[in-house]
Amino acid sequence: MTIKETLRLHPPAPMILPREAMYHFKIQGYDVDPKTLILVNEGAIARDPKIWNDPEEFFPERFDGSSVDFKGQHYEYLPFGAGRRMCPGIYMATTTLQFGLANLLYWFDWKLPNGMKVEDLDMEESADASLTESLREG
Repeated sequence: MTIKETLRLHPPAPMILPREAMYHFKIQGYDVDPKTLILVNEGAIARDPKIWNDPEEFFPERFDGSSVDFKGQHYEYLPFGAGRRMCPGIYMATTTLQFGLANLLYWFDWKLPNGMKVEDLDMEESADASLTESLREG
């Protein structure tokens, strides 16, 4: 649940690779002609309040008992894309994430430093130290 929620809030690639329409179709009242380049903003879908309750909150329990997974069958949650062109590294990525998290939980005794309380922790995210911010500035 923690890995799913982390991938929902921070997908590996917020913009899924562009697709080209093969034939004419209509979606939400818009006509899409053949050869039109289609961009899907997965990052916006994953934070859409019409789909997710409290979308900006880190709440892993939202996946408890849920059938939603990251294998491309649930279009409200696509951290690795979907269809024939979904990320070929999905199984390596998810296995590495699970293995890494399991090792952190197994090998470390997690506790706060002496005298520190849970209330003293500031768990707010900061965009200052993110990879995407660094790439934008550079």
